Amino acid sequence: MKKELTRTTNNLYYYKGEVRVDGKNPDMYRDCTDLIGDCTDLSGDCSGLSGNCSGLYGDCTGLRGDLDDCEITDEDREKGVDIKELIK
Repeated sequence: MKKELTRTTNNLYYYKGEVRVDGKNPDMYRDCTDLIGDCTDLSGDCSGLSGNCSGLYGDCTGLRGDLDDCEITDEDREKGVDIKELIK
């Protein structure tokens, strides 16, 4: 495996009616926009991740990168991969 992902920090906010509220929206279960693959149980902003995400676990808030670049093997996927091991 190679550390090819990066973590960005974002100030989260949402709107309740017309009022901006800082922080995480308690009504959102997950935001995995543009995530490709099986993203079961992933949470946070997974925008831009691609590749087979089966078996990954952990907090992926603010992660950026292509999982294919991490060279995760089938053996790694079988035993599970902690996302922390993939972040530069």
